[in-house]
Amino acid sequence: MASEVVEGSNGDMAEEYHPQRTPSPSGPPSPVAKQLPCGINRTLLPVKGFYFVFMAAVGSLLPFVAVYMHQLRLTVQETAIIYGIMPFVGFFVRPLIGAVADKYKKHKLVLISVTLLTGLFYFLLVFVPARAEPERLLVKTKFDCNVQDSFIQDCQDTSETAPKCQVGIYHFFKTSNISLNNNSTSQTSSSKPKSCTFACQSSPDASSPEFQVCMTNSSAPFNTGVCNGTLTHTRHLTFIVPDLHELLLREIPKDTFTFDTVECRDYDLKDIIYEKGFTHRAFQALCETAMSLDCTVTCAEDKKTCQDNEQSFDITFFVFFVIFLIANITFAPIFPILDAVAYDLLAENRHIWGKQRVWGTLGFALFAIGSSFIMHMLKDKDGGGVDYRICFYIFGLLSALAAVIGYFLEMSSDIKCGQFLKNVCKLLSYYQVLAFLCVIMYFGIIIGGLEAFLFWYLTEMGSDPIVFGFILLVNFSAELPVMWVAGTVIKRIGLIGCLYLALVCYGVRMLVYSVIQNPWLVLLVEPAHGITFGLMYAAATTYASIIAPPGMSSTVQGLLGGVHFGFGKGIGSFITGFMYKGIGPRWTWRVYAIVSAVVLVVYFLLNTFVFSDPKHHVPQGEMVENNKHAEEEEKHDLTKQEQSLMNSESADGDKVNKSPVSLLL
Repeated sequence: MASEVVEGSNGDMAEEYHPQRTPSPSGPPSPVAKQLPCGINRTLLPVKGFYFVFMAAVGSLLPFVAVYMHQLRLTVQETAIIYGIMPFVGFFVRPLIGAVADKYKKHKLVLISVTLLTGLFYFLLVFVPARAEPERLLVKTKFDCNVQDSFIQDCQDTSETAPKCQVGIYHFFKTSNISLNNNSTSQTSSSKPKSCTFACQSSPDASSPEFQVCMTNSSAPFNTGVCNGTLTHTRHLTFIVPDLHELLLREIPKDTFTFDTVECRDYDLKDIIYEKGFTHRAFQALCETAMSLDCTVTCAEDKKTCQDNEQSFDITFFVFFVIFLIANITFAPIFPILDAVAYDLLAENRHIWGKQRVWGTLGFALFAIGSSFIMHMLKDKDGGGVDYRICFYIFGLLSALAAVIGYFLEMSSDIKCGQFLKNVCKLLSYYQVLAFLCVIMYFGIIIGGLEAFLFWYLTEMGSDPIVFGFILLVNFSAELPVMWVAGTVIKRIGLIGCLYLALVCYGVRMLVYSVIQNPWLVLLVEPAHGITFGLMYAAATTYASIIAPPGMSSTVQGLLGGVHFGFGKGIGSFITGFMYKGIGPRWTWRVYAIVSAVVLVVYFLLNTFVFSDPKHHVPQGEMVENNKHAEEEEKHDLTKQEQSLMNSESADGDKVNKSPVSLLL
């Protein structure tokens, strides 16, 4: 899953650390560095510790919340609504709580309080009552047998008083590629064999409950000499029809009859599997005397539930929603306050903020992967379903530990974390910026859909939690090295070229998701996460810093993070859930693959034929011309960007003279 974006020192969103983006130094000098004997800055040690411990808590739980909701039997639509709302809640709550902390100068108290409350409310999700197992759809039919033949007699009651959760095998006409045409059946070549087990027994009112059955490969009448199996007296008979579709094709039209609201059809029974272990095959089953048995039918991988029994928007949904909402409200201001503290302590050394934040990335990866392996081991031990409660226990403990570490953070009275998105309207008047933000929001939409439903999709495919662990491991392993070399890649293909490449990789990932049958195969394309998030976000934040007018660098970064991780994720979670339900998961991923291709073509055409015109360029310095501090900040930002993006020295030692804007295309 993608790394989370957090807010910057002024309350705006701050990007995930990467080598291309260097926060500009401003503010008062940093406190005197207190060095431990081993050279570690004691002042910054609690910052690193908080990042590591709290992000470890996040990694231990948040990637698995969606599959936990699946285990509670929340529906796809309910999951979409919950995941769709929460990013918007965080987007608006962050500055509000930050402003309160600014006003009363109680940043440490607020940080400790919201950290403890986050741990508490996420832990309370353990106690959300799971929905009862829905009633399974019961398929009932009859097995009729005599000395000449055997067949299945299937009756369907169409009256309103008929059992809602009981059907006959005629039900499979509606759920397969078989259709009825003038009392005949046809089947498309794409139909897959549907193996079904018939468990039959004598009717309770039968005059002679015991019967003799002969499994034979002969087409002759009943004869004990041609029986393949042992002929016995029995009350029960179990056999397998290897392909129910073939049985449905062998309907006997002349035997069809209707009685009141009940319509009955007969199907010639041939080619069956029987005996213990179901290792023997026979052409047909014959009986010594005419016999009718009641049968219950179960088909392989058929887990259909009674539609009338499905639950939604009940106590389980509302309890989960309320607790999860409060947990997200308390979670929202944690990183803005922590980042503000880190920037304040670093002061003129803010360019090393990434070295503090990278400890959080490491904690997230270690505990996300570790939690999945722990769940895998516990599942093997119990031999049952996955127990996600261990994730909530770990989250609660680590949150409490993070709150303790927060007590040792040094905070000055100059910290500001409540300011929010100033002077954005003027910036949004430029079409180049709007198009860029739309593409970034589309990336957020995909992130929201994957975060909410990729693990859900793999779970329905029969995935073990260990697959989730390997996915997170591959994501982490791909993201870090790509971010490390992102500067070189950006120099070679340009910032917009990196966005093109991310769109291509997303299209490929979505297409592979739509066709795989084995959950492990998802690992084939997970290394692309390094490009779809690592390279993409490195390029996006650098692009944003270049188009930002003087003094608005952090505002633009905040807008970028809000569009991607706020609006994008929220919209993505919401629409993915409804597509997942409406057109199925495979076509949902295919739609994203198609849309990725469309966005790629449209954005390429805009950059080639529209934004190449100088009149569409974003003018630098128009918005805060009279702000001397803003001009100095912009000058420093551009200097840092030129140093990191162009490396001033070419391979042969010559100077490379390019402006930052020239790197966009």
